[in-house]
Amino acid sequence: MGEPPEDPFGPLVAVHEDFVDKLTELEATLDEMMATRETREGNDIILDEAIRFFREELIPHLRLEDEAVVPAIEKAIGRYGTLVTVVMYEHEEIRRGVAKFEEARDDLRRDPDSWQAIQEVNRHGIFLVQFLWDHFRKENTSLFPTARKVLSADALRNVTERISAR
Repeated sequence: MGEPPEDPFGPLVAVHEDFVDKLTELEATLDEMMATRETREGNDIILDEAIRFFREELIPHLRLEDEAVVPAIEKAIGRYGTLVTVVMYEHEEIRRGVAKFEEARDDLRRDPDSWQAIQEVNRHGIFLVQFLWDHFRKENTSLFPTARKVLSADALRNVTERISAR
């Protein structure tokens, strides 16, 4: 059915790059809070923006990958013992991490002077930053190249259509 479409994963890689910028900002804020042992108004703004980002951008992005990319690759290479299992597990781990970060943020909101609450926000935030950086690297350097190799032109076209529909 003709040539495969443009790289369907290009938009996802671009989104990952944008997400890394947002994670870098969160990391700097967490580092500042740990160094000063306090939460300043600017920190609150960044923490609340991180929650918004996780809910409105990251989680929907994971859902898009779960629905548009993962099933096509799974059909081609299987699930167990493959990158598909790893990515599916990591998506769930990210969702759990976001929930823990939100809980820690709520605790800090209730007691903004609590050093323990600052440490908990930092612990969950830094986990997410590091885990997501590694996750995006894994998708960009392993999952997407594997998909480009194993998916037919029709399957790639279908993935492109599903990604574009969002």
